[in-house]
Amino acid sequence: MTMGLEKSYIVFMVGGLLSFTLGERGIQMLEQKASQIARAEMNSGRNCCQAVLVAAGQVWNMPVEDEILAAANLFGGGMGSGCTCGALAGMVMAAGIREQYCQHPRGGKLAQDLHDQFKEEFGATCCRVIRKKRSVLEKIGNQACAELTAKAAALLVRQWEGIDNGTETASVNYHTHAK
Repeated sequence: MTMGLEKSYIVFMVGGLLSFTLGERGIQMLEQKASQIARAEMNSGRNCCQAVLVAAGQVWNMPVEDEILAAANLFGGGMGSGCTCGALAGMVMAAGIREQYCQHPRGGKLAQDLHDQFKEEFGATCCRVIRKKRSVLEKIGNQACAELTAKAAALLVRQWEGIDNGTETASVNYHTHAK
């Protein structure tokens, strides 16, 4: 067993910024937490975009204001027209909020990366296309959407933590987190 996988995270101070790297076990725990929160939010009546935002907010302890959730309300169901999946929109919105507190190594390319990884994982970014691929049973209720949203929240966590190539880490500035 690799020693680095035994610890959830390493914390150190660099120039006033709190930086951390999570081990694989820590990443898996965050992914699972994000997934569970997103699924629960979907089951409680939130749409896919809102559920991803709430999950990211809770996992990373970042504020997701009521106004943001109100705006995200219009992204459900592919913005009501079946276009861009609301879970993808929620991933990009959450990444944008987190950028206020933490610089992602991919910077401005993060949205493109999230889009591409979402498309690779689910076969499309269009809500209408994703729904058409489902079986008749999967189309009943919103459980297939809840499952996709849970996976999207986990995908956001994995991408953010830089596990895709094993070398990138996020640098977090909690000094800007205070209101």
